[in-house]
Amino acid sequence: MLLGDDERAAPAMGRRGFLGFAAAALSAAVPVVTGAVTAAPVLLGSSAAEAAPLAGPIRRIALHNINTNDRFDGVYWADGNYKADALRKLDVLLRDHRAKQVCRYDPRLFDLLARVHQSVGSDDPFEVICGFRSRRTNAMARRRSRGVAKESYHTRGMAIDIRLPDAQLRGIAETAKAMHVGGVGYYPRSGFVHLDVGPVRSW
Repeated sequence: MLLGDDERAAPAMGRRGFLGFAAAALSAAVPVVTGAVTAAPVLLGSSAAEAAPLAGPIRRIALHNINTNDRFDGVYWADGNYKADALRKLDVLLRDHRAKQVCRYDPRLFDLLARVHQSVGSDDPFEVICGFRSRRTNAMARRRSRGVAKESYHTRGMAIDIRLPDAQLRGIAETAKAMHVGGVGYYPRSGFVHLDVGPVRSW
């Protein structure tokens, strides 16, 4: 299982509510999943976005979830606002596929990813190793590895484990650390970098 960091899952909705959410989010590409939706709060404080500014009228991101083969490549921010339809698709792409739960992600994380991608000069999409983790999945991960935090930011929609096929892991980690935005974990043996928009720290 995969490693990560800090706090709190939010209330779940019923199966019918989730199906409506997933259908709207995935009309283009991502398969509909069943189960409860975990609706974690979006923390829209300005610190991460200000620390990792992005130039231009639009912001794009490209992700490939290697566990589900779901993909997103498009604009998630335009005309001074986050695009709700794109955020819904990203939330579903980053779902806990084991627990079949979706979490509302903090969009500042996408700003951080876009800035890292721009800074390392990659032409490839981020490969997502781990996105959202439900409490149950996180507990299972903790039983397998002492490196998994009990109150992980993965359970709050604030963390992601990624890699880029055309960039070195160390370079990704060092680039992210230099931005002083949230947490950066470097896991060369496991083949990924952990990024989150919690407190600034690194390991």
